[in-house]
Amino acid sequence: MSDADSQQVQRRTMVEYRGSGVLTVARHDGSGAVTITVQGEIDLATAGQLRDAIIAAVTDAEPDISLVVDLAELRFIDSAGISALLRGRRSALAAGRTFRVDGAAGLVLEVLQLTGVWSLLSGEAV
Repeated sequence: MSDADSQQVQRRTMVEYRGSGVLTVARHDGSGAVTITVQGEIDLATAGQLRDAIIAAVTDAEPDISLVVDLAELRFIDSAGISALLRGRRSALAAGRTFRVDGAAGLVLEVLQLTGVWSLLSGEAV
């Protein structure tokens, strides 16, 4: 394989990796709660989107509003995504708001349970 062929293969791999992190984050302000709906994949490339949405909700919402992050449509989460959720929780609690993660299922729920954060994030912790 020539150097040009090798570089072409490397470029193709990089493009595929960049395309792997697709995330949609939507905010819904309701009666007594702000819900952040997450769809797609949270990884190193997309965790900042979630973190920013949570921080914006914490700072913009009316007083005494709960914050709910709905993961029902999430297909993948890695350590960067878990970190974004934990930072969001910490920010919400520091602002005197309740914080809960809802709707996790399949692989996402399994990852959150295996890492020991599900009960904390879901509000099931004692």
